[in-house]
Amino acid sequence: MSFPKDWPPGCPDSSIPDADLRVFRLVKSDPVSEFDMRSHHETGRLRNANPCLRCGLSVFQTVEDAQSQFGLMPQLGGKIAEGEIKPSHGKACLTSGSQPTHTTWWPREGVNRAALFAVIMEVPLCGT
Repeated sequence: MSFPKDWPPGCPDSSIPDADLRVFRLVKSDPVSEFDMRSHHETGRLRNANPCLRCGLSVFQTVEDAQSQFGLMPQLGGKIAEGEIKPSHGKACLTSGSQPTHTTWWPREGVNRAALFAVIMEVPLCGT
């Protein structure tokens, strides 16, 4: 499986390793929907950001970092979904972000992203 043709040439870079991680993502829906799994490239947001990073999805390698990200950006969704991404699902590596385990995952074309994730918890709100 290849990467989408509308991504920038060479994205993701060939030096980025194949995915083989358990990761967490903030989502709004339970079960996880395709809407929850869209990149900035697909939504048209952050047009001035790095073009290749816009094609990937932000995930976290710890549930604690996903919870912390919710505190900074609650609009991303109040549920945390867990997924296991494998080499056939794309490439992934640590990338800069506000959380130490912020990871960008570049899914291969045709991967049913939502099917790889299941909601494991709602993010607790302060005082609850």
